[in-house]
Amino acid sequence: MALVQGSLLDPVYGPTGNEEMARVLKDDAFRVVTEEGKPGRKIHKEAKQFASLSQPIFCATCHDVTLFNGFRLEEAFSEYRTSPAAKRGTTCQDCHMGKEQGVAAGYEVGPGAIVGGKPTKDRKLTSHFFAGPDYSVIHPGIFPHNAVAQEMASMREWLQFDHKAGWGTDEFEDKVPEDAKFPVRWDSVDDRYDARDILTQQFEHLEYARGLRLEVLRNGYKLDEIVVQKSDADGIKFKVKVRNATDGHNAPTGFTGERLVWLHVVVTDSDGKVVFESGDLDPNGDVRDRESSYVHAGVVPLDYQLFDLRSRFVVSNLRGGEREAIIPIPYPIITIPFVRPSIQSLILTGEPATERVHRRSLEPLGHLWAKYKIDGDMLTGKGPYTAKVEFKAGMAPANLVGAIQGRGFDYAMSAQEVAAGVAAGYEILWKKEVKLEMSK
Repeated sequence: MALVQGSLLDPVYGPTGNEEMARVLKDDAFRVVTEEGKPGRKIHKEAKQFASLSQPIFCATCHDVTLFNGFRLEEAFSEYRTSPAAKRGTTCQDCHMGKEQGVAAGYEVGPGAIVGGKPTKDRKLTSHFFAGPDYSVIHPGIFPHNAVAQEMASMREWLQFDHKAGWGTDEFEDKVPEDAKFPVRWDSVDDRYDARDILTQQFEHLEYARGLRLEVLRNGYKLDEIVVQKSDADGIKFKVKVRNATDGHNAPTGFTGERLVWLHVVVTDSDGKVVFESGDLDPNGDVRDRESSYVHAGVVPLDYQLFDLRSRFVVSNLRGGEREAIIPIPYPIITIPFVRPSIQSLILTGEPATERVHRRSLEPLGHLWAKYKIDGDMLTGKGPYTAKVEFKAGMAPANLVGAIQGRGFDYAMSAQEVAAGVAAGYEILWKKEVKLEMSK
């Protein structure tokens, strides 16, 4: 469906049709008009029914992505079509537009509109927030969208406002030397205070979004039992169960090649000394996998026991075999980007012969066991030991930023700033702790 610009009087489209709109137009109490030039409150002439808006098929256009070379990048809708939720008749909208993000918890009920202080009839109200794993890494004066912020300063000027230094707060302004230099737009202390008031509201909006993001992630991922299989002087073995709590699609879903979901496990002795750790981050904010630049450089060791659910892009080697890779978009550096098509026909294979997605996500209601082994020579002899397990999630790995930094970033951000913002958004969804008593 195309987006078409039109007059306020033009028809609009919705899931329910024109019944309530027709009632409002006939009721003089609403004092509405549908003709140009007439005095009164202008309103749409008609609400046309667009039934697909309430059906899962409407979501498919954006949430099943097959590239022009046959590469299946996202398969969220395909996963849904074969899921228990689809069989039961639960729609995408039921879980992602209702009272609670990520579960079919019903809908709020209320008037669809309030016209001149008079409400229309109560109806099902849908949420259009669509919380997901992504979060903002740019200046809070620019995002979330804020009309007052846009009127106060341009994007370039907001980027000059150093909110991290405390501009516009009493703690900062009370200590500013009289000869301190500021950008021209922010030279006035009153303007800095006004800007801080706007940012305070922005931070509240961002925190609200974070709450809904955690809600949908925690409804999808669950950290279950920890089973100790061995705990003695010869070593420790235990396993951790993680589960997809949704029955509508895989977890993670969508762009699974960039959804970082993993376990961070730390085992300490009775003195608090760390004897084992998996799932920790390198200085860039990457887990210590084969795509970490620090692992490649030999600065930090590969995390052989890392458990993560992020899918991998796998490419064919020239002389046979496959390897993991970060696949860039194949276009040259020119003023007009041109995406190069495949040089091979895909009629028979339906997918490119040179790359594929190796999926690691959990099927609907599925689970996996993360297994850990600590050799006896790593133990200090000071038991009992404690294993702390954290189930974490982030929108993307930092190595993706490194792979695309040659194209540059908007808002004058460096690759380091973007990567730091990505890593700062990693969240702990669940955590558990277990005592590892040593048997004789």
